[in-house]
Amino acid sequence: MTLMMKYLFQLLFLTISEANPTSNTTSTASTDSWLAEVVELSNTTIATTTTTSNVELNTSTSSSTTTPFCMTRRCLASVLIDKEALSQPQSSQCISIIRVPSIVYSTLSVDIKNFKFKCSLQITLSWEDPDLSWDTSVYQHDTVVLPVSKIWTPDLHVANGLETTTKPGNQDLLVYSNGTVEHMVIMNTVVGCEVNLYNYPFASDKCVVAINGWAFNGCGILLELMNVSSTMDNSGDWVTEAINLKTDGGRSDRNYLLVSLKMRPENQIISLLLPSLLLILGDVASYALPLGHRITFKVKLILTFVMFLNLLTNLLPGGSKCIPIMENHFALCLVIMVLSTMQSMVLTRLDKCGTLLPCSLYQSKDSHRKDPYNEEDGDEESKSDISFIKLKASKEEKKIPFQKVVKILEEMGTKDQETARSHNFANKVDMICFCIYITILIVYAAAILYLFFDVPCQVNHLQFWH
Repeated sequence: MTLMMKYLFQLLFLTISEANPTSNTTSTASTDSWLAEVVELSNTTIATTTTTSNVELNTSTSSSTTTPFCMTRRCLASVLIDKEALSQPQSSQCISIIRVPSIVYSTLSVDIKNFKFKCSLQITLSWEDPDLSWDTSVYQHDTVVLPVSKIWTPDLHVANGLETTTKPGNQDLLVYSNGTVEHMVIMNTVVGCEVNLYNYPFASDKCVVAINGWAFNGCGILLELMNVSSTMDNSGDWVTEAINLKTDGGRSDRNYLLVSLKMRPENQIISLLLPSLLLILGDVASYALPLGHRITFKVKLILTFVMFLNLLTNLLPGGSKCIPIMENHFALCLVIMVLSTMQSMVLTRLDKCGTLLPCSLYQSKDSHRKDPYNEEDGDEESKSDISFIKLKASKEEKKIPFQKVVKILEEMGTKDQETARSHNFANKVDMICFCIYITILIVYAAAILYLFFDVPCQVNHLQFWH
């Protein structure tokens, strides 16, 4: 800058010298040399200025390419969304590992009649997507929130599920600077599960929820299940005792939750088991009634028992592999009560008629019609002899009516003796049948208790994989 001022003063001096003609000749040579220096200095100055401007322009351009215009999280989210990472992260192994840090499980309902059981799962997912990473020296943020619909998320399915619905737990997910993505989904599924009801209503069994991802020919996703917990242990008559993470045969593509279920027996004991025992007890107590008055009571007991049997049939499945022992209990009790009623009917006939032959009933009716007290078509002479005694009759004739009366009384005595003999015989047979009945009930009770605690029937809940 000082050099430029110097030449400006020289130019001014030259102008003044040209105005003085006496000195014009002497200064021509020096003027020409000075002008050449000025031109050279101007070119040098222009070149220096141009070079400086180019350097500043290049510096500003380079700075604009390395430093973003916007530094907020929303701008970072927009940059990541513009990448359109809607496909599965592609690795060299063609497989993506999806970590499942936690699963929160809850049992919603258990349908034992249709072999279904419904549950809800709150699943936390975590995976790596390198395309969603960024340089923290440029963007000073470790995490950013992205919409679920703008990036790829893993699709889960239940291998033994009948109906499955999956929805995001939130409309956003969390992305870290190293490309780690965290997401949560809520899955409601209806699983086919044949609960072992052999010792119903004291049933307990395990159901399988097979949660896995898509994998085919070495490509897809694999799940790494880590932890599972339960929030709701009770579902009506069923209690969730435990939940365990398992794999079938050590295969990483066959993960499942093993849910241990146990039935609360209180309702079934009060509504089914206790009434059946009381009806059997009432049938036993009916032996205290006379034979002629017992059948009506027993028939009422049978009709009541049939009503409870229909109720049990509506509760339990019809095609179960392990038939509930409660159904056999009700069926056997019904058979025992029907046999007891038939035995009472037979002994009642034996008590009244003295025989079990079909024709004996008609013979008994004929004998009653020919009874002397009811006979109307007898000999008129006999009637006249019984009604009055002739005054002039002989002594033997006077004895005839009394002999007939004695004969009638003897026949009535014989009849009463036969009736008493039949009644005593029927009572003895009834007592023997009662003892047999009690013995059968005791043996049956011991057998049913043994079968309740010894469960010979097992159900394979992993059959859908095999």
